[in-house]
Amino acid sequence: MLFSPIKKRHISDIVFEQLRDNIYRGDIKAGEKLISEREIASILKVSHSSVKKAIVRLIKMGYVEKRQGVGNFVKLPEACSLHNPFSHIMASDESSLDELLDVRIGLECYGVALAAERAVTEDMISLKQALSELTNGQLTQQEAKDADINFHMAIAYATHNSVHIDLMWRFYNYMFHGVDELYSLLYEKNNTFRIIEKQHYKILEAIQCQDAKNSKRYMLQHIAFLQSFLPMTDDL
Repeated sequence: MLFSPIKKRHISDIVFEQLRDNIYRGDIKAGEKLISEREIASILKVSHSSVKKAIVRLIKMGYVEKRQGVGNFVKLPEACSLHNPFSHIMASDESSLDELLDVRIGLECYGVALAAERAVTEDMISLKQALSELTNGQLTQQEAKDADINFHMAIAYATHNSVHIDLMWRFYNYMFHGVDELYSLLYEKNNTFRIIEKQHYKILEAIQCQDAKNSKRYMLQHIAFLQSFLPMTDDL
């Protein structure tokens, strides 16, 4: 017989995971202020010290930043960050939008297939909520971008693979930080987001049906649609 040691879990680890997962899901958005440590402790019914340890860990990993005298905020993606492994390889002079979207094809087509196989009820609720944000009336460019990130992060979360989720969160945040030109072009076209909305619905329906093959196909079509805008950015 083979046995693995049973590791004792600290309360601070569980608090960390809950806060991190809320960030992943977009329930706490980039730039948003966290409620106080004492409020978190009260809601979770844990000690203040456990919450403090969890927050310190989030700060060290680059998810949260502490602003002296103001509070803790979900960290906004930066052009260059020691916490983001993509910050150097995805610098503007090192990679193109076309290369970034090529990477998205590999990562997201694989991820959406996993999501189709592994999504549970809570994941479907998150996906539908994220999609409703994108289709909720006339959005500003920033709101549309945030809603798009939330939808794709909900797919990543539905893989239930912690490495993939973390990789995608850092990739999406950094990538969307640096592609305002492309998003501006998408936003300027009146029917573009209606097309993206339909593409997202097809992806969602395939995930609901646990159809990994069509999930991959629809994701590939979606990213190929985004790539079709790239020649328009040459003169920007």
